[in-house]
Amino acid sequence: MSNDQAADRTQIQYTMAVYCNSVDSGDVDGVVSVFMPDGRLELSSGTKAAGRDAIRAFYTPVIGPARPDRAPDGSLPLLRHNLTTSRVEFVDADTAQGWTYFMSLTRHGLDHAGRYIDTFRRQGERWLIADRRIAVEWYGSPSWYESVRLKAAPASGG
Repeated sequence: MSNDQAADRTQIQYTMAVYCNSVDSGDVDGVVSVFMPDGRLELSSGTKAAGRDAIRAFYTPVIGPARPDRAPDGSLPLLRHNLTTSRVEFVDADTAQGWTYFMSLTRHGLDHAGRYIDTFRRQGERWLIADRRIAVEWYGSPSWYESVRLKAAPASGG
């Protein structure tokens, strides 16, 4: 691995961390910022979104100001996405493929888990998500995923 690839991997890890931190803190703008302008999102539930406007429209009801499980004072309940095993392979100098396992914790404990299957593209000095497939492979019951995510997000769109 070259020094450039090591630096690129660090930038990709940063992009993935911004995504998770933004989801957990209800920052829709932060989530949208890690996608390419024409980025695509696809979920194992069948939801699809293409472009930043559609990605924003997906995340706003799930984590935004009207997130259904916000406390009356506006505070957010615990939601922590934890990234585990991650593999990044470079296709060329400006494109990389990634496979990353995640586990999400909420007040219920381990809430849901799965994989992010990503294509990253370089945009200037940053690496952004060009394509993200979120494969939720397990969720508990009761869980945040079951009570908020599955109910708040549209079945499909974009």
